[in-house]
Amino acid sequence: MTVKVRQLSSGEDLSAAIELLQRFFAEEGFSAPAVVIAQNTRTLAGLPNCALFIAEDNGKAIGVATLSLEFGIEFGWSAEMGDLYVLSEWRGKGISRLLIDSAEAFLCTKGAVGYQVTVTPFAEEHHALGQYYEKLGFESEGRLILYKWLKSRGA
Repeated sequence: MTVKVRQLSSGEDLSAAIELLQRFFAEEGFSAPAVVIAQNTRTLAGLPNCALFIAEDNGKAIGVATLSLEFGIEFGWSAEMGDLYVLSEWRGKGISRLLIDSAEAFLCTKGAVGYQVTVTPFAEEHHALGQYYEKLGFESEGRLILYKWLKSRGA
């Protein structure tokens, strides 16, 4: 196993990352259409305060992670890891940890003081991701995250 993680930019072929993200969204039951995932992945890869990482084994894409930074009065630079996905046959082999390590190194270069992840009820029920992230040092700060849609989520 020779897994490497690298950050992708908008000038590169993003098809493997897009395919992994589309697979992730479908498996987890999210409603975002594949065309929207592809479009937003291309946009994210070109934004200076975002990052797209891919894990590869001998050139085969096996995992993906996305980050988005924001600046706020309370913390300064902070981020959200919006997506973390590893192909099922590669889970339990440290691939997500490699992606997280790369994400954290990127965030340190950007001056971020921390970052958050959101664990959906589906992810908790099927993968116990809350426990996984707690083992990595994440903790609840007791905030309730609510979201309001401002426009249609369609293509």
